[in-house]
Amino acid sequence: MVQKGVLRVAQIISNAPAAYPLPPVNQGGTEKVVYELTEELVRRGIEVYLYAARGSSSHAKTIWYPTHLKEAGIRRFVARTLPKGVNLVHDHTFSSAIARRRFKVPTLCTQHIVRNNGAKNSVYVSKRALQIVGKNKGDFVYNGININEYEFSAKKGDYLLFMGRIVKEKGILKAIEVAEKTGLKLLIAGPIKDHGLFEREIKPRLQSNIEYVGAVGGAHKQHLLKHARCLLFPSLWEEPFGLVMIEAMACGTPVLALRNGSVPEVLGGFPNLICDSMEEMARKVLSEPLPSPEKLRSYVESHFTNLIMTDRYLEIYHRVRSQSGRSKRAGRRKGRNGGRAKIPRRLRRNAPARA
Repeated sequence: MVQKGVLRVAQIISNAPAAYPLPPVNQGGTEKVVYELTEELVRRGIEVYLYAARGSSSHAKTIWYPTHLKEAGIRRFVARTLPKGVNLVHDHTFSSAIARRRFKVPTLCTQHIVRNNGAKNSVYVSKRALQIVGKNKGDFVYNGININEYEFSAKKGDYLLFMGRIVKEKGILKAIEVAEKTGLKLLIAGPIKDHGLFEREIKPRLQSNIEYVGAVGGAHKQHLLKHARCLLFPSLWEEPFGLVMIEAMACGTPVLALRNGSVPEVLGGFPNLICDSMEEMARKVLSEPLPSPEKLRSYVESHFTNLIMTDRYLEIYHRVRSQSGRSKRAGRRKGRNGGRAKIPRRLRRNAPARA
């Protein structure tokens, strides 16, 4: 028997190849955020159903998509298979496949990328994204990580680290420029998404102090993050969040980043780490007094954990459900009154005749 008033949530993410199975192994920032949110909701005793690519695993009740299900088919698949009693859908698909059209249960949608799909109850992952992409319509919730999964180290090596997708807008060429200006070793980690860029502009510049180590996850990723002298984040686009920044700081590693997108928010506690040029970044790598590893980790604990993220989403869940309930009740009243405002008995004698 389904209990009324008990929150039952369906978390919906895109199918492969647009999204990877959960939890992600060595790439997939959105997948990691959805996984952490799902797991924390389950830990809090909430009944959660996770729609995700085949091979996904979670403490939630996981529903795998058919292998070749396209983004356009997700809405129909979810509508057909949604378990009885689910009273809120959280749409994380990149196209807002569920939320952009009316669905049978209350729905909200997190816009994880720089896109406004026109979905009702949209949530963005930074204030900047809400302002620029959402035109200040909706909410924002910062991404959060399970800080207990990140190894802390106060001892640092003497290498710089770039970790992210190998595409031009992520600033990989700028990171190489910093290494060449400073003479420091640079390790490049991440999946190659632009093979032409890699072959033409990156591979010829790989040498003894600039090394590509591939896409990384698990122990290798932890080792690189916690021992780096500094993470370079010279993003050139309207970065909606930048998960690797908080991952590095959780390990006690400082981040030097260009002032683009959400960077001023994520690094708001350490404004001296924000740069306006590559010359400034190179100078700070060599001479800027950097925050202590302990302060960096404490900052993440205070602002960007899965616990904080889940608290915020739960506030929005309850508000969306409450608003939906009020709308339904108003609709029923309107139906009973024939779609017209009800006139009090004492005023009916003087009321104008209905057409």
